[in-house]
Amino acid sequence: MSHKGLKKVGLPLLSGSLFYLAFSKLSLWFLLFPSLLILSYLRTPSAWFLAGVFSFLPSLFWIRIAMLEYGGVLPVVAYSLIALLVVFLVSLQFLVVFHLWRLLRFYPLTLPFLWTAVEVARSHVPYGGFPWLITGELLVDAPLLKNYLSAGGVYLGSVVVWSISLLPHLVSDRRSIVALLMLLLLPLPFIRPAPDPPQGVRVAVIQPNVEEDVKLDKEAFYRYLPNYWEILEKVSRERPDVVFLPESAFPFTANRLNTEGRRLLNYSRRFVIVTGLIDIRVGEDWEPYNSVFVLHSGRVVDFYDKVRLLPFGEYVPFPFGFTKDIFGAIGGTDYVPGSEPRCVNAVKLKVGTPICFEVSYYSLVRSFSECADVVAVFTNDGWFKDSDGTYQHFRQARVRAVENRKYLLWVNNTGPSAVISPEGDVLMEIPYGKKGYIVYDFSRIKP
Repeated sequence: MSHKGLKKVGLPLLSGSLFYLAFSKLSLWFLLFPSLLILSYLRTPSAWFLAGVFSFLPSLFWIRIAMLEYGGVLPVVAYSLIALLVVFLVSLQFLVVFHLWRLLRFYPLTLPFLWTAVEVARSHVPYGGFPWLITGELLVDAPLLKNYLSAGGVYLGSVVVWSISLLPHLVSDRRSIVALLMLLLLPLPFIRPAPDPPQGVRVAVIQPNVEEDVKLDKEAFYRYLPNYWEILEKVSRERPDVVFLPESAFPFTANRLNTEGRRLLNYSRRFVIVTGLIDIRVGEDWEPYNSVFVLHSGRVVDFYDKVRLLPFGEYVPFPFGFTKDIFGAIGGTDYVPGSEPRCVNAVKLKVGTPICFEVSYYSLVRSFSECADVVAVFTNDGWFKDSDGTYQHFRQARVRAVENRKYLLWVNNTGPSAVISPEGDVLMEIPYGKKGYIVYDFSRIKP
């Protein structure tokens, strides 16, 4: 490759490849620093665009699994939609940042703030945003640096990641080095200490490991129910106070608990059960909700309805209603969002219960954390199998634990499922693709 070709394609390819490896399930987080450094040396919009495509396309390619294998979407449509998503995100995150940076004459210390400002913007718009592949997330794996997540959240983390990546630009500029050191030192007094764990509470997290093709076949899903009763019997011998099961854990809906879910209600006479369930309510029409229910003493005692629905997964946003037939997995019906984030009362615990994609939102999980003893995220990553997406999602949970200095339970259908400390460390884990449970005793295990 010629020198010109290297700058046009080779360096963008290298930057993008390192970016992908940093965000992949290999968790080579330290490769993000050279990736961003290489990007900062590129000086044409085409090079930045290519670097963005090489970064985001492989990092988001796992989206195809849900569409092709479970969503009934034609391959040409699926790949076209992924391409459109990547072009949109790259145009926003890479091209907009490049042009703004060029207006500022490529001054290095402005780049972290420009990049992070666009990350914040795309985390909220359009349609609630797409807070994925946020650079600050990778600090959760970096010793000491992860404390910036506690001091100011994931977006401060992005500023820190970029600032460190740009150090080679600054070595000959004493004023810039001083400014960078001040930037890195200012947040340190705001690092919060880890709280005491809830005392005297034993929790169990169940991973049923129901493959998505079984969940989508109602008869097959009902035939799987004996596996639930078997594992609940085993868990019962551990004498837990609260048992957690994942998003949409059962084939029956919440309004059928008194009939088809009678056995589950009976288990709630032994221990509190907090489980994801689809609920159907009748308004002007039948209205489906993606919810978490608390069962105790044979009845429902509390619930939370998911607030942030996933576009094209749980509803089709305006003006794309004509595409409902394409996305067969939602059955042509939009889910209804809940009114507000709220904690549920699990008798011995107040639990914040974000569902699936909601864990991606920094401010939403902060709202749960303010009223919770622990945060429990209910999800079903069986849609994405053992792909990068499953582990990117898991990493976000660890980030939220550090930001909020809360213990976090990651309650996943196919795994991994885990207990996560306020430092973002995985204390106990069930690997992907395994049926099982873990028991965590807060009264015995200290942070």
